[in-house]
Amino acid sequence: MADPEPSHSDLPAPYTSPWGQLGTALRAVLATLRLKLRELWRRNVEGDLSVPGFWPRSLAPLFWPLLLALLLALPLLLWRLQSQRPGVPEKVVLSPPHSEPEATGPVPASEPAAVTGPMASQAPASLPASPSPSAPASPPPEPPPPPTLELDPLLALLADDDPDHLIASAHPEPAEGRLVLTMTSAYTLQGPAGKRRWAERWQARALALGYRRLELVDGDGRLLARAALVGSGMILLDPGPPA
Repeated sequence: MADPEPSHSDLPAPYTSPWGQLGTALRAVLATLRLKLRELWRRNVEGDLSVPGFWPRSLAPLFWPLLLALLLALPLLLWRLQSQRPGVPEKVVLSPPHSEPEATGPVPASEPAAVTGPMASQAPASLPASPSPSAPASPPPEPPPPPTLELDPLLALLADDDPDHLIASAHPEPAEGRLVLTMTSAYTLQGPAGKRRWAERWQARALALGYRRLELVDGDGRLLARAALVGSGMILLDPGPPA
């Protein structure tokens, strides 16, 4: 009689712990993920991954790392904004104004009734104040002192060059660089040499004060002398007899 052939069946199967199978499966999954990440990193460095059309092709390896960093930082940014939001102010409860108890009982006829409520603050203002007979009358206010006369500062600067007081007034025009001096009648009595000497002296003083043009006029506004337009010096003019 021939011997029976050995059986190739796995039954009864040996017992395998499910936790061990789960650990083996997790290790396989992690290895697969690591290989997939390495493949994606290699393709990203080589520029094989697709990028949007607006992104430069020369910067293609930077697109996906930047996008991933932005997605990871977005929750942190939202949490920071939420923590910096000001708190809701507490509600302020206003207590009603304290009402005074109403007076009970009859009001004496010899005393006026007290006014309460909003009319209480208006009642004293409506009564005219009677003057006190014993209050003395207030003295009248003293008149203000007369204004102090001040000399023209420009005339004060020209005083050293006008010992004979031939200048009646000075009229500066800084925008035009012009100085107009009104002469007294004593200047018109000077001779031509005296007029020229005084005019050139005042011209030198006017140039020192910053005025390029000097004009001498009489009391009627007629031009007596002016600075020369070409060269230096003063030009004396004869306005003629007054009209």
